[in-house]
Amino acid sequence: MVKHLVMWNFKEDFPEEKKDEMAKEADARLKALVGQIKGLTFAEMRRNQLPGSNRDLLLVAELETAEDLEAYQTHPLHVAVANEVIKPAACDRVCFDYEDFRKSIQ
Repeated sequence: MVKHLVMWNFKEDFPEEKKDEMAKEADARLKALVGQIKGLTFAEMRRNQLPGSNRDLLLVAELETAEDLEAYQTHPLHVAVANEVIKPAACDRVCFDYEDFRKSIQ
């Protein structure tokens, strides 16, 4: 199991009144990719609403293998969500990928 964590901030000029809508659209479209992209078993987008974080958005995705992660990153369905929903609203992308061996043992 591979975990793919990505965080962004909203662009300074992105309207406050559109932030929740953007996060919900990204969440729905990313969740819809489960079953459509090989190896993608989970995806969700969350908007930070607590004062302790220094990023506004979080993507958590789970894929079966590192090869699936590599394919996911360039898959046209994933690229469409990134280009149409996330990139117009977000900046300062930070990514962390890791293998979660605990899930593969269970």
